Amino acid sequence: MEELSLFIAFFGALFALTNPFGNLPFFITYTEALTPRVQKAMAILLSVFLVVFFGLFFFAGNAILHFFGISIPAFQIAGGIIVLIIALSMVSGEHMDRQKKIMHVDGVSGENKSLEEDFEEAEAFLPKVLVPLGIPIYAGPGALSVVIMYGNKAFSAGWGAVIYSLIVIVVICLIVCIVNFLATPIRSGLGDQGLEILVRIMGLILAAIAVTLFIEGLAAINSTFTVPAV
Repeated sequence: MEELSLFIAFFGALFALTNPFGNLPFFITYTEALTPRVQKAMAILLSVFLVVFFGLFFFAGNAILHFFGISIPAFQIAGGIIVLIIALSMVSGEHMDRQKKIMHVDGVSGENKSLEEDFEEAEAFLPKVLVPLGIPIYAGPGALSVVIMYGNKAFSAGWGAVIYSLIVIVVICLIVCIVNFLATPIRSGLGDQGLEILVRIMGLILAAIAVTLFIEGLAAINSTFTVPAV
């Protein structure tokens, strides 16, 4: 039961922070110069990068915090504040305001290139957009904070929770891949208003998760410094 609740909470938080639908306009903007086939190859490569990047922080997050002398409760509080700021920008509409200057992609069909050539072109283009498209748009400080915090919880709960958490990372990155793979039809179907409504709803959920992380971190620090009665 603990593993299932961890799975659901981690999935909800990471889904809201990677924000596949809300960040779709960014993907369209940064890949608009590519042909539709290369754009799809880019969606796959970007998601593979996210799996590796999130996995690194999931396993090495504690070591990174220990190196800088940061405790898990302190990181939870800081992460909760960061996530709350992001959530408030989503609820208020500021997140979407930064994405208004988007050009529609009709795509250039083309050349009879092989699938291998499409991936080679996408692989050559990926370093040019990895920052800021990969980091920090998809893998921002909020998402990394959640990955490290839930990674710590998963290792404390046992290997079953670790496996569940890794499944969450893979599934979230797969969703990002599918949404970006279908970038043009999804954007056309939802429209700007549909995307904005979705982002605001996810922001509200994310705000509740952020408050929970903050309270848990505060409670952990309070219990650490509580002096037992004599």
